[in-house]
Amino acid sequence: MKLMKNKWFIFALMWFGLIVYGLLRESPPNGVSLFPHFDKVAHFLLFFCQTWLLARAFLVVKIRVPYMRLWGIMLILALGTECAQATFTSTRHADFWDGVADMFGTSIALLFAQKASEIFTRQSDQKKA
Repeated sequence: MKLMKNKWFIFALMWFGLIVYGLLRESPPNGVSLFPHFDKVAHFLLFFCQTWLLARAFLVVKIRVPYMRLWGIMLILALGTECAQATFTSTRHADFWDGVADMFGTSIALLFAQKASEIFTRQSDQKKA
């Protein structure tokens, strides 16, 4: 299993831990926010990075990226983290728009991965020629 020993997969596992910690820890009482809707940007970036790291792990070992499967897994993660926030924390709640930001980040990362895959394939074909 080259994928499991891949540094990008290891980074993805560490990032997953960061997501779980960041989304399930209690919020400060005064709610720190650098600008309006900062939390949506944070959700977008967390899920963008998670998806990109997973896709990159596939690209590096030259395995076709399972785009729809990754999208589905990230949807389950988004739903799970929103439900967990509502269930296990007293200062957070489930927010539909956080989930939308999560999946928007995932979708953009998968588009990047698709473009990267095309570039890698083109470069590989040029080396063979």
